[in-house]
Amino acid sequence: MLRALAFFRYRFDSDEQQHLHVAWGWTRGLVQYRDVFDNHLPLFHLLTAPLVALVGERADVLLWMRLPMLLLFGVVIWATYVLADDLRVGRWAVVLLALFPPFFLKSLEYRNDNLWTALWMLAMVGVVRRWRPFVIGLLLGGALMVSIKTVVLLVAFVVALRKQKWMEMLAGFAVIPALLTIYFASIGALDDLLYCNVTFNSHFAMTRKGLWVLRLLFPLLLGLILWLARRYRPHFFAVLIAVYAITLVSAGAPVSPRDFLPLMPLAAILLATSVTQTRAFAAIAIVFIAALFYYADRFENNTDWHITMMHQVLGLSRPGESLLDVKGETIFRRRPFYYVFENLTRMQMAHGIIRDTVAEDVIRTRTHVVQADGPMWPPRARAFLSENFLDMGRLRASGQWLTSDGSFTIAVPGEYLFVDEYGPLTRPRVFAAGAHRFMPVRRLTAVVWATAIRRGYSPFNLRDREF
Repeated sequence: MLRALAFFRYRFDSDEQQHLHVAWGWTRGLVQYRDVFDNHLPLFHLLTAPLVALVGERADVLLWMRLPMLLLFGVVIWATYVLADDLRVGRWAVVLLALFPPFFLKSLEYRNDNLWTALWMLAMVGVVRRWRPFVIGLLLGGALMVSIKTVVLLVAFVVALRKQKWMEMLAGFAVIPALLTIYFASIGALDDLLYCNVTFNSHFAMTRKGLWVLRLLFPLLLGLILWLARRYRPHFFAVLIAVYAITLVSAGAPVSPRDFLPLMPLAAILLATSVTQTRAFAAIAIVFIAALFYYADRFENNTDWHITMMHQVLGLSRPGESLLDVKGETIFRRRPFYYVFENLTRMQMAHGIIRDTVAEDVIRTRTHVVQADGPMWPPRARAFLSENFLDMGRLRASGQWLTSDGSFTIAVPGEYLFVDEYGPLTRPRVFAAGAHRFMPVRRLTAVVWATAIRRGYSPFNLRDREF
């Protein structure tokens, strides 16, 4: 019941929109990394792209794309029960996992971490149930091509589980990465894949202060964990969780709840084995439900913001027209600037590693529609967009407010209209980039991209409540 409620009302994360934009790119013949920036490995996007094509361009597309996440949630729940049932705590482990707020909410979202977790948990079932090592390796290789964080999982996996048929497992592990490597090399995009997933992501350390201390302590902490494991012989799940946690933190990657999704089922199993009384289980479940209501904003409907914006995307722009957004939030339009504006990109811009060419790219591609203002825009880009685009609601269109003497400048050449609160004042006129002047104005007047006015959008009538 709670999951059904959250499915339709829990807010969309910007990562969901970024992943969906990349998957949409595949449906339009765009190649991930070469044509559409992304710093995640490609298997998740390739597998979900057919569903994006089937759903089509609609404002509530993210609700539809949450449907396969329910299937992956079911796989993880089943795998958790199978692993925990051997310890006779299957039912309670499933209850604790399903109600744990970070898992509950992240497993609902359209994100690659859910496929990553499902493949990892199937591999864990394979280890416990003694599946063929080749199959286990195949699942782990698939997990690697979903998330590069699988490398850290594999370090923990090898340390925690010492006795295995490693050569047969390695043969299975190599299959999916080899196939995808050959494919991207055949279309000339292998260098782009390596840049986005290795070179770009290697700069994550720039966002972490004091990382050298963690890296200095890493060998000592790893040695301590191995010594404790040999002395007290805990369940290998506990060793795996500990090794993964210290390795991930020391690697310099950003740490958030989604990074621990594959370990949450194992933690739920360990918690279930340590609690013996039904009352204690019930108390933990009640605490989880209360926390869930808090973190889900009491299940208020917070999906309407993005759906409203998507209605405006489909109304203000058309297929084939470019649209600048922060991370791919507008999903169905190609971005004129290659990089997404997440913290890592902004940090590299500040250090001169990536150039802010937003203004040049917007002008070059004749982009007349951009996303609304916000703190994630780089300073130079934000200043250019604020000066040369006008609010239409959740989006902006190219144009300016006229000064009292009628002067204005055009940044993006094209066809424009002069409008005031009563409507158009002139017929459309084509303006080149540069300074211009209109007759002296007596009231507030704007020069706006003419196509926006034709499509029913105006800076005098912001459409923030459109559904």
